[in-house]
Amino acid sequence: MNTRPFLFAALLSTSLLHAEDGKTYSYRSGRAGVPQQSKQEVEDIGEISESTAGSSKWRMNFATRGQYTSNAALTGNHGSDDFLFLPTFEVGYHTPLGKHFSFDLSTKIESAIFGDRSDRSFIGYSALATLDYTYKEGLPRAYVSVEPYRYDGFDRGELATQAVGFTGGLDWGHGFNAGRSVVFTGSSYSYYLADPSVDSRTSYRAVGGLAHQIRTNLTGQAYYAYQYTDYADFARNDSRHVLAGNLIYQFNEHFFGTMSTTWVNNDSSQARGSYQSFGGGLGLTLQY
Repeated sequence: MNTRPFLFAALLSTSLLHAEDGKTYSYRSGRAGVPQQSKQEVEDIGEISESTAGSSKWRMNFATRGQYTSNAALTGNHGSDDFLFLPTFEVGYHTPLGKHFSFDLSTKIESAIFGDRSDRSFIGYSALATLDYTYKEGLPRAYVSVEPYRYDGFDRGELATQAVGFTGGLDWGHGFNAGRSVVFTGSSYSYYLADPSVDSRTSYRAVGGLAHQIRTNLTGQAYYAYQYTDYADFARNDSRHVLAGNLIYQFNEHFFGTMSTTWVNNDSSQARGSYQSFGGGLGLTLQY
């Protein structure tokens, strides 16, 4: 297991669950990798993943998670708790393009299986292409990305939503404590062209947090994220606040365990869109 001090760089990209925007966070370290997380976790927690900057690299991840949520219906306050099973399979490729640019492409199949509310279970297919630019190490990273996705209901296989998302953003991280800790911040703007068109929307995001290598094989992260979403086809806008924490344990070069918790407060101009939720989960990831 590689024990070199961590070098971190935070990033933002896009994801979706229940027709809402998610967030992806990653950092670069001396370790072999950090596990991909589920759609449910990405939605209300944020995703931790290993940045592959520096060399061309294929990757493959299979993850399975158990997730508790106090509000599966995403309306009201903590009144619809449920347990979810969240398997995910991803294949991706990253390559540098000259001195300052790099390109990343990933495809993903994922599912959410609800314990008590089986009618809400779904399967999703998505791809994400990201081009980023860094002038030099220590300065902010700029990126643009395109993400097509489709989600189908599990029971009847009917289309739930599909869209193409376009995102641009900046992020920056600063390491300290001999490279074992990092503070990071980022912001992004996204537009989603969706079918049905009721899901078309623009989103603005900002995040700030701290990551720390607790032990050689144990990493922790805590952060706050804010997101404002404006829907194009009807009068709805949402302001969402997220407080979250994650622990990632590396069993060996390819096998990881995760423990996460989150609190979400979504304030919407549509009464049924306002909610609060608390969640926690445990997961295992196999990564190559």
